[in-house]
Amino acid sequence: MTTLNISVLGKLHIQQGGQPLPGLVARKSQALLCYLAFTGQPHSRQALAGLLWSEMDEEKARRNLRVALSRMKDELADHLVIQRRTLAFNKERPYWLDVTEFETTLKQKELSIDELKQATDLYRGPFLDDFNLRDAPLFEEWVRLQQEHYRQLALDGLYRLSAMQTEAQQFNAGIETLNRLLQLEPWMEEAHRQLMLLLAVSGQRTAALAQYETCAALLDKELGVEPASETVALYQKIRAEELDDLLPHLAIVPSPAPKPWPPPFQVPASIPHFVGRASQQQAIVQTLQSDEVTAVQAIVGMGGVGKSTLAAQIAAQLQGHFPDGVLWANAATSEPMSVLESWAQLYGYDFSAVGDVESMAAAFRSALADKRVLLVLDDVRSAARIRPLLPSGPNCRVLLTMRDQDLARVLNAQVWSLQELSSENGRLLFRRILGEARVATEPEAAAAICDELANLPLAVEITAQRLKSRPRRKLADWAARLRDEKERLSLLTISDREVCASFALSWETLDRDLKRVFALLGLFAGRSFAAEAVAHIAEMDAYLLEDKLYALVALSLLREEGQTRYQLHPLLADFAREQLREDVEGEVNGRFAYYYLQFAQQYQTDYDALRPEWDNLMAAMEAAHTHQLHQTVIDFADALNDAWFARGRFTQARQAFAWTYKAATKQQDQKKLADNWLRWGYACAEQGDFAKARESFNYALATYKQLAELLGVANAYSSLARIAHDQSQYDDANHFLDLSLQIRESLQDETGLAKDMEARARILHRQWQYEEAHKLIHKVVSMQQKASNKLGIVQAVRLMIDVELALHNQQPRSLQSLEVYCDQILDLCHELHDQGELAAALYSFSRVELAQGNFEQATTSATESLALLERIGDRRSQAIILGFIAKLKQQQENYEAAIATGNECLQILENLGDLTELAITYYNIGYWHNQLDQRTEAIEAWQNTLEIAKQIEHQGLINKVTQKLGA
Repeated sequence: MTTLNISVLGKLHIQQGGQPLPGLVARKSQALLCYLAFTGQPHSRQALAGLLWSEMDEEKARRNLRVALSRMKDELADHLVIQRRTLAFNKERPYWLDVTEFETTLKQKELSIDELKQATDLYRGPFLDDFNLRDAPLFEEWVRLQQEHYRQLALDGLYRLSAMQTEAQQFNAGIETLNRLLQLEPWMEEAHRQLMLLLAVSGQRTAALAQYETCAALLDKELGVEPASETVALYQKIRAEELDDLLPHLAIVPSPAPKPWPPPFQVPASIPHFVGRASQQQAIVQTLQSDEVTAVQAIVGMGGVGKSTLAAQIAAQLQGHFPDGVLWANAATSEPMSVLESWAQLYGYDFSAVGDVESMAAAFRSALADKRVLLVLDDVRSAARIRPLLPSGPNCRVLLTMRDQDLARVLNAQVWSLQELSSENGRLLFRRILGEARVATEPEAAAAICDELANLPLAVEITAQRLKSRPRRKLADWAARLRDEKERLSLLTISDREVCASFALSWETLDRDLKRVFALLGLFAGRSFAAEAVAHIAEMDAYLLEDKLYALVALSLLREEGQTRYQLHPLLADFAREQLREDVEGEVNGRFAYYYLQFAQQYQTDYDALRPEWDNLMAAMEAAHTHQLHQTVIDFADALNDAWFARGRFTQARQAFAWTYKAATKQQDQKKLADNWLRWGYACAEQGDFAKARESFNYALATYKQLAELLGVANAYSSLARIAHDQSQYDDANHFLDLSLQIRESLQDETGLAKDMEARARILHRQWQYEEAHKLIHKVVSMQQKASNKLGIVQAVRLMIDVELALHNQQPRSLQSLEVYCDQILDLCHELHDQGELAAALYSFSRVELAQGNFEQATTSATESLALLERIGDRRSQAIILGFIAKLKQQQENYEAAIATGNECLQILENLGDLTELAITYYNIGYWHNQLDQRTEAIEAWQNTLEIAKQIEHQGLINKVTQKLGA
């Protein structure tokens, strides 16, 4: 492949194989290629469109970028890396870029005259000379920055070359180099003085004297100063024809150094409670100390995230590395000329007579040319404002703080993205300001405060300072106030520091369309979201909407999450929501609710799709409830009911059923009310809230009876039987099942009959009547298989496994069939995506493994089951698994660990009121104490067992424990 040659110093030349590219004639295409090749890094399409077509609206800019790109593809496809969101130059293909060779060569310390001459000859003129794009001010600004940088490099290179030529007594070559140097920098007095010297020693006395006059006139006109004493002395020797005195002094005569000044250090005082940025701080420090990286570093982040604080810490740490000073300026509020003038004074210069900012900037760059200085420009909002402040000396470094990533890229800065603090560091910052003692009295409230503020440093600091001045204020009260999303921004202000004001600075930079999109993002209250949702709410094309989101990301007002989602900081979300116009709030909330209702209906069994959207689905349902969209609330409950139970999201379900109750009441829909009471009860029962579950089921029963809905009545009776069973009230459970079975038989409800028969078999199993349970559950399994009811099969087979294991314990038998059953129900659970049933199936599998002596596999399966149950909040099942894990420890004769796990189980069972499992657990704990010869503790546990067994009339357990106590 032939080499692509790009020359940007002077007039632009682009050639391949020595020939120009006929298809690359459009200036915007040329500019795009130059920018990509020069920066050598990927750029978002949004940023490139804004760079080259900033005067157009975004849609047209993006379209023009696509057109420019299409023109380049034919001839430059191999040199471009084109992706969906980004474009980049392919540096793996053969290419040559003059500025790369120019800059790389000049940065070398040891160069011959020929090497230095070859490098400086590459500078044919200013960077992209006369390459104007009048409708692309951002690109023009970037070009001006590069022009000044490479101009200064050329000056330094030519100055070095003239010195080497002088020392080698190549006078004519030196004169030519100095004339070229003065064309670039007419007021560079050192160059004028050296040119006078070379002209004089080469026999051109008249020209040397004329050069002095030229120098004096320029210095007076441009800088308002007279020639230095060294220049005047040289002029007098030449005029007196004292040439012999000049020959021993052919080295360049430097200008007199200004009187020594202490190196300036303008950095704000470090704060005593700086936390959480150590790794990033050290990385930036090391980069600024390196000679192998870009000279400009940019800390980019949202308002209040601590950019200025981190910059101050870095500058303080680097004071010793920059012996000539550390300079600081607020780029947003300070005028460039004022900054330059004040900085010059710190080094003993007076630039007050310089009339324009460009001349002053050039003079200051010359002053810093041989110095090692760090310049910190805080709160950068415009490239134009800081361009005159950027140095060009090889030993100077620049640290910027800003909110706009694209602006940082335009300035060729290496970007360091700054996020809010971690939870740990947010709490540490809070403690350091408020004091360890105060926080120690209310640690949970302190943690809640930091969580509500999402660990934004400015917000945490303001809150801690306010509480510090209010020593009697309870942290819990403040945390409660911060939970009010409508009030908390008003709390985040102290003296002249205000979180809202910090956010407002970013808000004011947005155009009308971006303001509208940003305000809509407040609906998500800091939750992650997909672009499609915002496009629907904003009623915008998804492609154009994502462009807006990219722009907000670049401005540090939004962050990308994973590959497809976005997230707004919760406090920014509060601010965004405040910008939402009241007259459209109801309308956009309606679209918000409708989008997620459609999503719920479309993906109600696709749990992978639902997983990242659960919080948004609940927020959308709440929005429908708040705005009295009653049918939408009811439709949400219908769409998500099965998913809530399958994924164990019982807390969300209970909240949703509370909203649905109000919606059905408003619509006077008694059937929907009864159905909702039943669902509500199921969710309460799954969380062990039996009192609330029984209340809900009784409401459902009464309503179904009033409506003469017999199937509903039967379902209510079955549900009440379940509660009675779970609380070991077996007579009541059998009574309710009798009532349910009578109705189901009259209705020929085979599904319901199977369910109730399984419930009765479960009662028989709990009462140790295993033979009767075995006969009944086999019948139920056949019924469920005949009906192809997968969930019913899983539940029935699990019970069958329990019964078979109980019979095995009484009289050992082959368990091979149980392995088949386990594999069957595990496969079915994965098909159903039902987390609760999967946990229960894993428990059954672990019990079979234990019965076969496979302790390791049994422990693994039980642990997996417990983790799933903890995730979904099923407390009763957690207790059962803990009891089983304790038995596993018993098998390994680790009785201390068994007792500890058994006590965990007791705490849950006592809260649930499950007397049967409570009695069995006490019995087991007594056995473990007895094995450790802890007879007193064993007797106490068995006495508790006997008391509960008598209460529930569990004769089998009574007999067993009586024998233990009598032994």
